Amino acid sequence: MEREFVSVLAVAMALFITPLFFDLALCIAGNLFGSRRPLAVVGRAIRLAVLVPAHDEESMIARTVLSLKVSDERTPIFVVAHNCSDGTARAAADAGAQVLELNNPKLLGKGAALRHGIAAALEAGADAVLVVDADSVVSRNLIGATRTMLEKGAGATQCRYELGLPVHERHARPRHPLARLRALAFRGMNVLRARGRSGLGFSTGLFGNGFALTAATLKSVPFNASSIAEDVEYHTRLAEQDVPVYWIGDAFVHGHRPASSAAQEARWEGGRFRVASRATGQLLGALLRGHWRAVETLADVWSLPLSRGIVALVLTLFLAVHWLHVFALVCAAIAILYVVQAGLLGGEPWRDLAALGLAPLYLMWKALITPLVLRQSRSRAEWARTKREAPQP
Repeated sequence: MEREFVSVLAVAMALFITPLFFDLALCIAGNLFGSRRPLAVVGRAIRLAVLVPAHDEESMIARTVLSLKVSDERTPIFVVAHNCSDGTARAAADAGAQVLELNNPKLLGKGAALRHGIAAALEAGADAVLVVDADSVVSRNLIGATRTMLEKGAGATQCRYELGLPVHERHARPRHPLARLRALAFRGMNVLRARGRSGLGFSTGLFGNGFALTAATLKSVPFNASSIAEDVEYHTRLAEQDVPVYWIGDAFVHGHRPASSAAQEARWEGGRFRVASRATGQLLGALLRGHWRAVETLADVWSLPLSRGIVALVLTLFLAVHWLHVFALVCAAIAILYVVQAGLLGGEPWRDLAALGLAPLYLMWKALITPLVLRQSRSRAEWARTKREAPQP
């Protein structure tokens, strides 16, 4: 009886971590060997508008708007000042943006701000919207590269999204190893996986910042996502309708590095779990209809965070099941390749990889916030501004 129980537990653990390492293996292969077939040039001019949802971002919104104006000063910028209690609207207007104030305590979450802004931009004549977070700095080519991809026929795009400023724009103060570790994890999730999916012909995915949608896409798949993980939720609906997101790897958004927040991490993870539980049936239906890209989206939404996957691999060592140990060894090799690839994609790869020395502390912290993650996966989380380090002049 005990042996049967151990065997069942081993199978359950393997099934629990398989989506993560299957997804990682696909993305590693895509980065190493894949090349996405280019879109055929359609030749239709796109009237693009930039949409910036903002909640109490008075200290950062002007920098974001000015960064977008450097990218293309002719493209209209709509800032949605959503339930703000500070001077976000005034700062955005002073920087040259068109401000849309949305003050309604019943309309909560980033999704509400995006829906309000999308409606206003399309009514003003835009053929597509580019979404940029209010704490970001963008590359000079972002708007042009996005417009070009849309004019080639893409219905949705995602650019490279990094945490923190690029190396050449950082101040002299060195980045703390823990901040490097978090940026490395962020790069793996939002850059390496996107490149890999694109290389194999899958949909890149949406990461909440630096993505664009055409009016035609929004008509066929309305943006009605309302969870705290609105980007993941909307992407599952695109995958269900077989609308791929195309990768723009040579244009960037750099999000401001927030202070470490257990509540924010829990909202992200809990939100993804809720999306996974709700979207599984629809994605399986899409697969049955022949939408093959949905298989990777399904693996993605059910993937554990890598930190939790590593903890699960360690736990497999306590079960005396030979095949499970072999499986865990293969998964560990995949994880190592994944982390190394993510490090090599950054501007300071050896410094970033050296920060892995703090990984045990990070794993312990993630374990401690597990109860909070589980609570967030059951309840409706609101859009709350995360505490950040103030930007330096």
